[in-house]
Amino acid sequence: MPDSWSGAVEPTPPEDWAEERDARACKRGKAVRIILIVLALVLIAVAISLLSIRQYTVIGESMEPTLRPGDRIYYTAFSKPRFNDLVIFDAGPVYGRVVKRVVGLPGDTISVSADGRLVRNHVLLEEPYIQLDGLYNSGMQEITVAEDSYFVLGDNRAESIDSRDIRIGTISGGAIV
Repeated sequence: MPDSWSGAVEPTPPEDWAEERDARACKRGKAVRIILIVLALVLIAVAISLLSIRQYTVIGESMEPTLRPGDRIYYTAFSKPRFNDLVIFDAGPVYGRVVKRVVGLPGDTISVSADGRLVRNHVLLEEPYIQLDGLYNSGMQEITVAEDSYFVLGDNRAESIDSRDIRIGTISGGAIV
């Protein structure tokens, strides 16, 4: 049979096999390191989220229709409250932890009409999420929110015990959980 047969493959010397094996091992090692780094980052992210995400179960009707009794809220406590945020705070030993809407920031002037409409900085706000008080018992005179304090209201104005009540008043930033 002639030597010029085109299907013949030249055998590679054994020293080339070692180089190929070392190159494959090096590539495999890099891939394993990348996988381990990604896995470590995922584990760190999961640990941080598990340590920072909290759960609260709504009690009472003060936040209806936005939240109903038994609704669960998952939250973090990393940001400073802004207008219209829902916050959970410690309302003392009688009420415990409650959820309300931030409607007044430090320095704001706040008043509430008899039917529960909010006036913030002398502007009547449009709040499509609230339930108005048909008995007209929700009114409150104008106040100015102190520094490091927040004025909070429930969305169901007739059923909510919130910053209008002297037992709660404005809440300090430190009371927000």
